[in-house]
Amino acid sequence: MNTKMLAKDKVGLNSVETVLVSVLFFFLLFFADIVQIRSAFLTRVMGDADCFFRAGWAAKVGKSIYEVTDPNGWHYNYPPLFAIAMIPLADPPPGVSREGCLPYPISISIFYKVSLLSLFLGVFSLARAYEKQFPLVFENLSVRKWYYLRIFAIVVCLSPIAHTLMRGQVNLFLLMMICLAISFQISNRSFLSGVMIAGSICLKVFPVFLLIVPVWRKDYKQFAGCVIGLILGLVVIPVSVMGVEKTKTAYSDFYNVLIGPSLGISGDNTRGVELTNLNSTDNHSVLAFLHGIEHPDFSKKPAKPSLVIKIVQILMSILFLGWLLWSKGVPQKGSAMEDAHFLALATLLMVLICPVSHSQYFVLALPLVMSLLVFSWFDSARVISPWLGMLFLFYIVANLLPLLPIFENIKRMGVMFVPNFILMVYGTTLFANIRKNDQSANENGSPANLSEA
Repeated sequence: MNTKMLAKDKVGLNSVETVLVSVLFFFLLFFADIVQIRSAFLTRVMGDADCFFRAGWAAKVGKSIYEVTDPNGWHYNYPPLFAIAMIPLADPPPGVSREGCLPYPISISIFYKVSLLSLFLGVFSLARAYEKQFPLVFENLSVRKWYYLRIFAIVVCLSPIAHTLMRGQVNLFLLMMICLAISFQISNRSFLSGVMIAGSICLKVFPVFLLIVPVWRKDYKQFAGCVIGLILGLVVIPVSVMGVEKTKTAYSDFYNVLIGPSLGISGDNTRGVELTNLNSTDNHSVLAFLHGIEHPDFSKKPAKPSLVIKIVQILMSILFLGWLLWSKGVPQKGSAMEDAHFLALATLLMVLICPVSHSQYFVLALPLVMSLLVFSWFDSARVISPWLGMLFLFYIVANLLPLLPIFENIKRMGVMFVPNFILMVYGTTLFANIRKNDQSANENGSPANLSEA
């Protein structure tokens, strides 16, 4: 790299990049006003936040968190822990005293701000972990790489991030915990990494898939952290707040209305229209994509997939998981880069094969975007290669277009599965290069992909 380029980098971002960073900042700032108006000041409440606030009220007064509904008739569909966390933002039903409860608009504002802080905490913590673990990678282009690893990664996933914020959903909390899990894993604090994985499971259940990571890596400390975290989040805290009997009742209700129907072993369909039906929700899983191909006319799409589609979905999910594990290689711990990449890929695969994967769930592709950026810097003097830049541009456009009203019918086919599947496929192809880079670095004794130590 020539002296002129190095000198330019020490100054920081160029004028175009500076403008884009400023635009992102003001977008997130003023987007808060849009969310506030949609969620609190329209005749009909928009967004899902009041589902959580109403469940927080139910947990506070000892009512069933799975029977109360928000003004739209929507239910709370998560384990008890998050309902307990929402007690400070509790929103009682109409006709019930609001004594001790915050005004609803203030609760919405707090929820938005905490969501945004969770996004930045997760992304910045993971970026810092990469920088501390691989200091030689960041010696050149250090200023621009600082922004690209944080701000550019957010821009790549801005569409699902904005959708999450607009809907008042919990995915940025989930993203934060997974980013922290990867950062602790990189820093060789496996137990804390496992606790963060457990936290993600306590929030949305389906991250139980991520237990494949400590199992395949044979990381017993990480697995122990998962177990301890699950005991605390699923048992100790709920029992401490709700009592033994109400906790047992809550889990019984949770199984009857959500887990059982999701596995096809319960006939309860109270969550069908709002969550599990394939003709009424924004679903982009492999199951929804296959169902959309079979029934491209949304007006005639059945609520449930055919048996053939279910079987194909299961076989494809097993194939994708086998492909990921085969790409990772022998069950054992790898290098910091390899294992961080593995957890990031497992996170995106989890979203793709989960039967219910709303478009905002793809915020969980962000750790993989960061992993791809970091590994691209091992052997390249560019802050972003043309190939990776084109991949990210395609990803941005393909995630954005289905959300536009004119493409509503296309979105209903589950097409956002495609760009995320392509991103995952590209990520799995890099394992061989990562291992080759590790081997070369160890042989030469001058690693670009290892810490200075």
